[in-house]
Parts: sequence; structure tokens; C-alpha cells
Amino acid sequence: MITLYTLGSLSPNIRKVTIMLAETALPYTVHVLEKHSGHTTAAEFSRINPNATVPAIADPDTGSTLFESGAILYYLAEKSGQLLPTELPRRAEVMKWLVFESANMGPVMGELFHYMLDDVELATQHLQRYKNKIAQFCSILDQQLAAREYLGHDYSIADIALYPWTAILGDMADVDLDNFKNLKRWSTAIAKRPAVHLATGPS
Repeated sequence: MITLYTLGSLSPNIRKVTIMLAETALPYTVHVLEKHSGHTTAAEFSRINPNATVPAIADPDTGSTLFESGAILYYLAEKSGQLLPTELPRRAEVMKWLVFESANMGPVMGELFHYMLDDVELATQHLQRYKNKIAQFCSILDQQLAAREYLGHDYSIADIALYPWTAILGDMADVDLDNFKNLKRWSTAIAKRPAVHLATGPS
């Protein structure tokens, strides 16, 4: 059975994995790490993730350990045979949006998340730069969703990777989804999926 390592909170990165596990119905247990763990616990976890961040998973079925949410989503898709197309063109379409999240939306939202939640003082122009970048990403996503229901041809790990950030756009980045009608329609539809409710509760 898969073990999911968390800090006991539903950060967007952890939400991606819990949604994926719910969508695929893969059995798993949760191991909550202490934020300020002792040396032994930290040393044990470093064998799972040398970067000491969550989420991370361990799968005794294959002997695999993974960290970084995008890599975890890819692994779970391969293991379950779900939410990742097998045909190369459609698979490539999903992968480019998965990497878009990993390289763009995730890091920028993560940095903003850090400054806002930890109440770290940041110059107004730097804070606004983060918010402008996020609005730019939302515009790109909105354009992609103008003529399709999901980021790829069907619901996939790309949608799961990007969805949790949309739930906090208003609070964290001053982004009004009403200005991105396609992105709002997409986010609302995903929020209604039974697995999303099962994994995270109502959004």
C-alpha cells in the first residue's frame, strides 16, 4: 500500500496527490510528519526525499519512492493506467501542461504563498510582480480552455496539477476568476467531481 507523507495540511501540492489517489482509487495511508521533527525522523524521511519537502510517497509494491508533486502524479497515472493518454500526441499535450504547472504556476504561487502565509515583508513592486505573473498564467490557461473542456483532450493529471491553485487565486493573488470565464468554468466543473470532494472536501 502506498504511503503518502504530508505535514497534515491540505496545501495545493498535497491536494494534487490526494485528488489523484481518490480519482484512481489506489489504496494508501497517510504519514504525518512533524514540522520540527527530531534528527532520527528527519534522517529517515531524507531517504524518501532528500529535499525534505512534502508531498512524497513510498510504494512498497514497486520499491519506488517519489517526491515533487508532478512526478508523483505521473507515477500514479502510470501505476493505475488512468488519467494519462497512451497515444503520443495526446500524451504530449497533457505533459506540456503538467510541466507548465511545475515550471510556472506552481513555483510562482508557492513563493507568493510563502510570503503571504509567513507574513514576510516584501516590497510592493515585487509582490505585484508575482501577482502579474499569475494573472498572465491564468490568461494562458483561459485561452487553452476556450475551445475544450479540459487542458488536454480529456480530464488528466494536467488538470489535477493546476486545479488546486485556482481555489486560492482570489485570496492569494487578487485574481478574480470572473475575468477568466473559461478557467472559471473549468475550475467549477472539477470542484464538482466526486473524487475532489472525497479528497479535499468542498472547494
